[in-house]
Amino acid sequence: MTRIIIFGDLHANWEALLALQQAERRPDAILCLGDVVGYGPDPKRCLDATRNSATRFIQGAHDRAVGGGADNGRPGLTQATWAYTRAMLPPADREFLAALPATQTFDYAGARFFMTRLAPDDDDTESQMLITLSQARLREQFAAIEADVILLGGPHIPAMRQIGDKVIVCPGSLGLPRYGVSDPTFVAWEDGRLKIHHLHYHPDTTIQKLSLLPLDPEYILTLQSALKTGGLETRQ
Repeated sequence: MTRIIIFGDLHANWEALLALQQAERRPDAILCLGDVVGYGPDPKRCLDATRNSATRFIQGAHDRAVGGGADNGRPGLTQATWAYTRAMLPPADREFLAALPATQTFDYAGARFFMTRLAPDDDDTESQMLITLSQARLREQFAAIEADVILLGGPHIPAMRQIGDKVIVCPGSLGLPRYGVSDPTFVAWEDGRLKIHHLHYHPDTTIQKLSLLPLDPEYILTLQSALKTGGLETRQ
């Protein structure tokens, strides 16, 4: 039996990553779909743990911005957490984030996998959710990709779709869920079967850590509320 764990959008939430590690102690491979940093209080710890354990690792918009030092016109809350993250990471870590690939294709256990982010990356509008894309849009974006399983980061809402013989799956967000529930989500691939899993954990420790960050109090309250409720409005 071969078991692969897939997660993305950790957003520096160490307690969520720890809950995953405790639930899935011996996977054969771990795939990270990016945005390991940004928003959360533990960027260094989360980056170190992911870098040491992930079999494959691609870059998200937050990783790219922190690694490259660009703000990309993002609103105040996002820019503020990027500044905090840069201050917490040494140059070698920022260089690592900047050098991560945008996509990866590889064969494993008899299947071909393609790891990517939904463009435009980290756009949390309803029209850019895998769960709401029309079949025509799915074919337009993914039909030409030569893979059995397309793994999609970016949307913080878990979903699984199919076009032809391809399965497209978004694990949602491990560290900052946005589907109306605070439970982190991830995906397991086991001998050709894919399943979305929900983790039950208590975000209280992460919420308390956020209160200690050098951010505007309004930004802190917004992030804390998002962790408590799985709310959609975090980009300010």
